[in-house]
Amino acid sequence: MSSENIFPQIKAVEREEFDRLTAYLHALDPDGWVDQSYCSDWLVYQVISHIGSGSRIGKMRLDAWCNGAPPVAREAMQEVWGLFDSLSPNTMLHEYLKASGEYLAAEHSLPEDAGLAEVEGFLGKRPLNVYQLGRLWELTAHAWDVYVARDCHAQLPASAVELLATRLDSQNLPVDKARADALGFGVQFDLTNPNHSYTLDLSGQRPHLKAGPDSAAAVILEAPAEEMVRFVQGRHFVPGSKPQLAVRKGSKDELAKVRAIFR
Repeated sequence: MSSENIFPQIKAVEREEFDRLTAYLHALDPDGWVDQSYCSDWLVYQVISHIGSGSRIGKMRLDAWCNGAPPVAREAMQEVWGLFDSLSPNTMLHEYLKASGEYLAAEHSLPEDAGLAEVEGFLGKRPLNVYQLGRLWELTAHAWDVYVARDCHAQLPASAVELLATRLDSQNLPVDKARADALGFGVQFDLTNPNHSYTLDLSGQRPHLKAGPDSAAAVILEAPAEEMVRFVQGRHFVPGSKPQLAVRKGSKDELAKVRAIFR
């Protein structure tokens, strides 16, 4: 995993994406807040609830990691989730704006070299860079869940893809472990623009992508980086869109099995 400090780029791209989402929400009509999002369990306002509560908890974690605040307890997170869960579609925007603004201010206040500081989170001790890139991963995925409700051709922002595509080995994948363990064959993911290769690594407790190709892979998938990032986020199939993902090695049945493990 790279020791490069990408914290300044993460901060800039996160702000761009929050600005984009906020502008979209300000223009959204009341019916849009109760559109079905890409996530089958959530309407649009519930996705915004998730982004808003994640922003507030994200600020709390930054304060604990960098400003001497106490570690974020489960009870504190439950209180935040409870508040956002209590909001209705027509009251969600105000609290989302407050939480996202507080989060961005807290992140912006940190010096650039904070990105290399080792902090303790759910992935163990990692550089702050890794956890903040995970925040960007979450934001772009869930913002896309909102956009695609009305635009089947919605894409992740190019600036976020540029950061994520060459660092997918650091991300926590939405993998169904039982299906992954039953897969029975190796998978290589080839990204283009930017070019990068990963293989699915099931050797540890938490399935993840390992950087680099695998000559023994039985299945090789290739797609533009934006599309492949969404694929491993569990956000590939969209009715009405035109996927460019290609099976370079293997069968369509094997592709279906690989797609099924990313939920």
